[in-house]
Amino acid sequence: MAAPSFVYTVACVAKMLGEPEEWLDELASMNLGPEDGCLGIIDDLDGPAEQLISVTAFTDAGIEALKELVADAKQQSSEVGGAG
Repeated sequence: MAAPSFVYTVACVAKMLGEPEEWLDELASMNLGPEDGCLGIIDDLDGPAEQLISVTAFTDAGIEALKELVADAKQQSSEVGGAG
């Protein structure tokens, strides 16, 4: 399998999936890692190390994993909402 040539920021993926960026970022941070295609991208090293800001980004495989998480979260939400 070839290494990924591109990654997509969480903002880009949110637009692709039509979902809120903050929600996707939270889902990914709690459930996905580099082995799933979810990476942290550091854009600027000019500040102190403890203040480095990373942006969540996804490979194609990471987007697929995130789509599965979204579907699972929505299914769980409808099951909880439908139970009342």
